[in-house]
Amino acid sequence: MRGYTLLETVIYVSILAVIAVLALGSILSVYKAFGKTKVERRLALNGDVAMERMLRDIRSATSTDIAVSAFKTNPGILKIGWTKFSLLGSVLRVTESGQAADLTSDINVTNLMFYRTVSANSEIIKIEMTLQAGTGIFQKSKNFYGSAVLRGIYQ
Repeated sequence: MRGYTLLETVIYVSILAVIAVLALGSILSVYKAFGKTKVERRLALNGDVAMERMLRDIRSATSTDIAVSAFKTNPGILKIGWTKFSLLGSVLRVTESGQAADLTSDINVTNLMFYRTVSANSEIIKIEMTLQAGTGIFQKSKNFYGSAVLRGIYQ
């Protein structure tokens, strides 16, 4: 008699089941890692671009408009010269000479605070910003901090 016995068939099926479970576990692990990396990359890119833009504009500014700006509160507003940074819902928006543009996309700004410190001959603005992206197990938030001296005041 040639063929497989019942015991051999059960062993083969068991080995295939173990291999399938290991392969599925590996695939799910790679999927989770990819999802988390994608969310972290979106957060870092949006946060870095937004923070760099705000800091660059602060450095080139000559003064802050304290009548319009909202310091030490969330959501904060910063108006320097003709440029205003504020939140519209959960989107960071810059308005220059009446033209508005979004600085963040496909992420939520959950915290935006500006702090102002003035000395005899300088002015510094500190920024605290928290961004959030993703959903479910891929949801992540990241804090960004920056500060800049208004250098335009020295010109």
